[in-house]
Parts: sequence; C-alpha cells; structure tokens
Amino acid sequence: MPKMRKRLLLIVLFFTLYTSVAQDIVEKPDFVNYAIDSLTKKRINTSLELLFSNIIKGVSNSKYLTSKHIKLTESSLKVLEGYESRKDSVTLKIQDKRLINMYPISDHEYSLLISYTIYKSDVKPKIAYLVRLIATENNGNITFSIPLEYYTRYWKIKEIGNVTYHYRGQINKERALLFDQKNTKIANRLGVKPQKLNFYMCDDLQEILRLRGFEYAIKANGQYRDGYGVVAKTIFSVMNNEDFSHDMFHYYSGQINEHKNRNWITEEGVAYSWGNAYYTDRNGGMITHKRLVGELRNYLKQNPKTNLFDLFRQNRKIFSHIAPEISARSTIAGLIVNRVEREKGIEGVLKLINAGRQDKLKSFLKRTEELIGLNQDNFNSKVEKLILDY
Repeated sequence: MPKMRKRLLLIVLFFTLYTSVAQDIVEKPDFVNYAIDSLTKKRINTSLELLFSNIIKGVSNSKYLTSKHIKLTESSLKVLEGYESRKDSVTLKIQDKRLINMYPISDHEYSLLISYTIYKSDVKPKIAYLVRLIATENNGNITFSIPLEYYTRYWKIKEIGNVTYHYRGQINKERALLFDQKNTKIANRLGVKPQKLNFYMCDDLQEILRLRGFEYAIKANGQYRDGYGVVAKTIFSVMNNEDFSHDMFHYYSGQINEHKNRNWITEEGVAYSWGNAYYTDRNGGMITHKRLVGELRNYLKQNPKTNLFDLFRQNRKIFSHIAPEISARSTIAGLIVNRVEREKGIEGVLKLINAGRQDKLKSFLKRTEELIGLNQDNFNSKVEKLILDY
C-alpha cells in the first residue's frame, strides 16, 4: 500500500474511532473525582451539555448563565464560539472538550475546569484552552459564570469619582483621580455621558485571562503586557496601572462614530494625546504623550537627517528604551490632532476621526490637507515645527 494512502487510512480510522465513542459534547473522564452528590452532578452535567451545545452553534447562552457579570461571561464565551466557528467538518466531529476537575466552593456553587485539546494527525495533541466556569445551583437550576466574583471575593473596593476600583494591597490615588478626571473630560469633549466603571487592578494579562475564565489560552501564551476593556462598563488594568484613558477614548468614540468610517491613525493619535500611550514603562508608570514628544525631539537632535514622513509612514520603533510597543506614528498623529483641534475645534477632530477606515494613510492625509493644509509634500516641515513648538 502506498505511504500516502496508508497515512490517509490511518487518519480516517483515528477520526472514526474517536468520534464513534463520543456521546457527550464535553467528555466526563473516569478519573474525575466528583466531590458532590449524584443529583447535583447530573444537573450540572446536563446543563453543561446544553451550554456547550449552544456555544458550538453560536447562539445565545443567557438561559444558562448566572445573572451577575452575565455580559462579561458572554464576552468570554464568544471567544469559544469563535474557536468553534473556525473548525472544519472533520474537527467539528472530534470530542475535544473534557471536564477534568469539579469541586464545591460553597453549598450551592461549584468550580469546573474544562480542557480544549487540538487534535491533528501530523502533530502531538495540544491544549488550546483551560476554561474555568463557576456552576451555581438555584432551586434545582444550574447556571454558569466566569470566576471573576470567586477569585476577587477577598479584594478591596474603593470608589473614586465615577470609577469603582477592585484591588489587592493599595491603589495609587493620584493616578486614580487623574483617570477619573480624564474619563469625564474625554466623554465631555465628545458630547457623551461619562460612564460609571468597575476597574479591576491586575498584575498582567495572564491574571486578566484567569479572571475571565481562561486558565490557559494557547494564542495568549507568553503575552502579559495588555489590559482588557471596556466591556460591560468594566476595565481590567494594564500592568496594574490605574489609568485606562487611552482605551476610554476608543470606547466613547465608538458610541458616536461608525466603525466603517473610523480612521485608526487618527484614533490612535487622539488616544495618545487625550489619554496616554496605553502601555507602561519599565517602572510601571503610564507613558504620556508629552513625554513621547520630548523623546521624539531628542531623537531628531541625535538623528538630524530623519525623514519624518518616512518615520510616520513606516511607523518605525524608536522608543524601545521606554517600551517596545510605543508608536512613533501615533505620537506624531497626536501632534497633528492637537493642531486640528486648535484650528477647527472638536468638529475638526471628528472629521479627522471619520476620514475613513480603508487605505488609512491616504485617507488621513487627504483629510489633514482639507483641515490644516498638511500633505505629504509639506509633511516634514510642518510636523517638525509642531514638534519644536510643543
């Protein structure tokens, strides 16, 4: 038998055997020690099957979700729905989910750990997700939620303005007050109501994922410097920093500007200028636009032959000594946004935001020429002046 044909036959046999014994959507292996009574076990398993049946179908799960933090739970389950939607006709038939741990955490709540495994014929199986859900029993009904409430049950809570902080240890009150002020100011500038927010102070992205129900996620393996939000009026911090004003601008902008029109060069420029650069420096401080403009000025002194338009177009990384993610383009875009606001007001800024999502550089320059006469030909001289005059 030719090698290729033999290999194909083995693959088919593997999938056939694996799917023929599969009955439950979520496998319940014999090694799992159910430290609960048989009736509760049956109720949880039945509800779990119904929940994951809906996840596979990509339909609403609200009937099977605990009301508290329901929007955040739905947000996490959307990740699993997306994972299921990318499967082909063969992998859809493979039983890749297993309940690998379950234990009570109160007299009516239970912690469940579910593994997702990637099976491919030419590589060893890999863990895609380890998902933590909390099952809650109420009058015989079982609902599920992410473990946010359980994992933060001993955290402190402090309200500062419109922001309720959830944290361990201490928070930096000065930063928190600044964020509350910027949250209000950004909303007011855009003509929307400032949002009341819940803000969870997390050490890194891996802790955020854990609070969201992902003990492990293969695509986030090794990532740690991002935050998460705004979802359901909730923020999870960037590297335990109290200021999330960068993404607050994007959040409020999304309330008044259509997705198809939003120019992301402008959006990032406004977010840098009105908020911050999103990422923290090596000391945990939030990186401000003012600081980056000073760094850019110093860079130009040390590199006098720099072509500013090329730097902007290529978005070269020149701030790695501060943080590897920081954008030269967004720093310059922030200066341009400031100039537009001085000359044309908020109306001009909104026009620049809505310059268009497609071909974003061309769309951005077309609108800046209309608003302040800035184009590719005079970019270097005009932007250099903005930097020097800042």
